[in-house]
Amino acid sequence: MTPIPTTSATESVEHRVHRLLDRWRAETAHLSSSTRILEHPAYEEIISLGAPALPSLFRDLEQTRDGHLTKALTAITGAHPIPPDERGRISHIAERWLQWAKENGYNQCLPCT
Repeated sequence: MTPIPTTSATESVEHRVHRLLDRWRAETAHLSSSTRILEHPAYEEIISLGAPALPSLFRDLEQTRDGHLTKALTAITGAHPIPPDERGRISHIAERWLQWAKENGYNQCLPCT
């Protein structure tokens, strides 16, 4: 893995999240180990951004339905909206998080459905 380049002070959180998600997906696409996927430095940096990253993460989730974002969303929000019987079901995980986002005031981040 190549080091994550430092960011300028003028880079927006949204741009940074998008850049980190692109890098994370590109560098983990070939991996089968969810542990290695979720311990990638770009993923960990996304988590370190905290609450300011949530609008961008929810927009990405709406577009990609990437349930692998659940660890980051849980780490940032402290929420656990996924029922035990839906764990591992990626599309269900995405839907639960999007429902949680709307119920918790993040509906302005999501397109109208």
